[in-house]
Amino acid sequence: MKNIVIILFLGLFFTSCEKETLTPDPNFSDVTWYASTPLNVSAPIMLPAGRALSIYDLSQGLLTHEWKIVQGSHFLKPGFTNVLAAPYPDLTPFIDTSKGLSTTDATVFIYFPTAGNYTVTLKNTYKDKVTYKGTTPVEAVLVDGVWVFEQVFQITVF
Repeated sequence: MKNIVIILFLGLFFTSCEKETLTPDPNFSDVTWYASTPLNVSAPIMLPAGRALSIYDLSQGLLTHEWKIVQGSHFLKPGFTNVLAAPYPDLTPFIDTSKGLSTTDATVFIYFPTAGNYTVTLKNTYKDKVTYKGTTPVEAVLVDGVWVFEQVFQITVF
C-alpha cells in the first residue's frame, strides 16, 4: 500500500508540473538601481582612490540603456576583489579597454584610480513615464515620443 501512495504522489508530481514561461518584456516600466556604496541623486558620494564602485541597473521595461563615465575612470571586468580598507589591490589588470567610456551592460564595475571629481551617468529610455522615488524624486522627460530618464551621479575620490 505504501508503494502505491508513493507511485501516485510521484505520478501527480510529474504530470501536474508545467514549464513556466516568463514574459521577456514586462508590461510596466520602472527605474531603480543598487550600488555597492549608496548613491545619492543630489549630493556627491565619497570614495578613496583605488576603489571600485559596483552599480546594478534594476530598471524594468527599458527600450534602451547606457552607462557613461568620464576620462580617468574605467569599467572593470568581473572577477576582482574590492577590499574595504587600504591597502587596496591594483585593479588595473581588470580594466576592460573594449568598453571605453560607455557600455550597455546592466551591471557595471567602475574603477577610480586617482583623486578627483567624477561623474557616472545612467541613461535609460522607456515607452512609459518613470519616476525614481528616492529621497529626491527624479522624473523622466518626454523627448520625441520616448521617455528619457537620465541621472548623473557625482563621485568625489580622495
